[in-house]
Amino acid sequence: MRSPETGRRIHRRRPQSEWRRVEVPEQRIISEKLWIRTHERMNLVRDLYGVREGKRRGRAAASPYLFTGLLECAECGGSITIVSGRCRKREDSRYGCSLHAQRGDAVCKNSLLIRRLDLERQLLAGLQERVLHPVVVDYTLKRFEEELAKALAARQQGNTELRRQADDLERAIANHLRGLRDGYCAAITADLASLETQLASVRTRLEASDPVRIKPQTRDARRFVHSRVSDLRALWDGDPRLAREEIAKHVGKIRLKPMLRTYIATGVWGWLGVPGSAATMVVPGARIAHNSHSAILQIPFQVDVAA
Repeated sequence: MRSPETGRRIHRRRPQSEWRRVEVPEQRIISEKLWIRTHERMNLVRDLYGVREGKRRGRAAASPYLFTGLLECAECGGSITIVSGRCRKREDSRYGCSLHAQRGDAVCKNSLLIRRLDLERQLLAGLQERVLHPVVVDYTLKRFEEELAKALAARQQGNTELRRQADDLERAIANHLRGLRDGYCAAITADLASLETQLASVRTRLEASDPVRIKPQTRDARRFVHSRVSDLRALWDGDPRLAREEIAKHVGKIRLKPMLRTYIATGVWGWLGVPGSAATMVVPGARIAHNSHSAILQIPFQVDVAA
C-alpha cells in the first residue's frame, strides 16, 4: 500500500494467518524420502548426544567409541564416558562417571573405572546372549503372535455392534443419495460427507480385526526383527559410529550401577525402537507400530560387566 501523505510504498509484514501455502513438488531439489531420512537422523543424533548452548555435540557424534552417549550412571544420572586416556603404563582408555571425574565425590561417589575394551566386549556379549540370541528372538516373537491372536479374538466379539453400525450408516447414505436426485441441497451434501467419514472409520476398525490382515502383521514383524538381528551383528566389527547409531535406535540409555568391582548394566531393548523418541521405527508395510501388543517386543536386559 502507499502512504496517503508521501505517496511512497509502505511495506508491512502480512500476518502468518493470512499466508497462502502451495505445494509445488516439482520444484523440490531433493526427494521427500531423502528429506525424511535426513531429519530422522538429525533427531536421532539430537536424542543420542543432546544439544549444548544451541549447538550439536559434534565431538560426541564423531567419537570412535562404541557406547558414547548411551551409558548412564545409576548413582547420579550423569553420563558414563571416557574419563581416562591411554599412557605408557596403561594401553587402553577407561570408562567412568563424567560427573565424578569432573566434580568428585561431592556430586557422585561412583569412582569405578573400567577399561574400554573390557566394557565393550562384555556388554556386546551380554546383548548377543540376552537379546540377539535366536532362542530369545523366537520366544519374543512367539509371545507377540500370541498377544495378537488374543487381541483378535477380543475384537471379533465386538464386531457384531460395528457391523450393525456399518449397516445403519449405509442405509442412511442411500437415503441421502435418493434425496439428492431431486436437486442439489447443501445440508444433505454436508450430512452425506459426515456419514461417509463415519462409515470409513467403522470399516477400518472391522478390517483391523480381520484374521487375513493379522497374519501379514506377524509375518512382517518376524521378517523385520530377523533382518535387524543380521544387520546389527554385521556392524559389531565395523565402524563404531554406525554401530552406535544402530544400537541407539533400540536402546534409550544403558544404566550402569557400580557393585564393588562390577558394573550392573540394565536397559530395555525395543525392536521397534525407543517409544517416544526419534528412533521409533515402523515395520515395512506400516502394519506394525507401537501399541499395547508391540510392547512385548521390548526386552529388558541385565549384563554384569567386571572391571
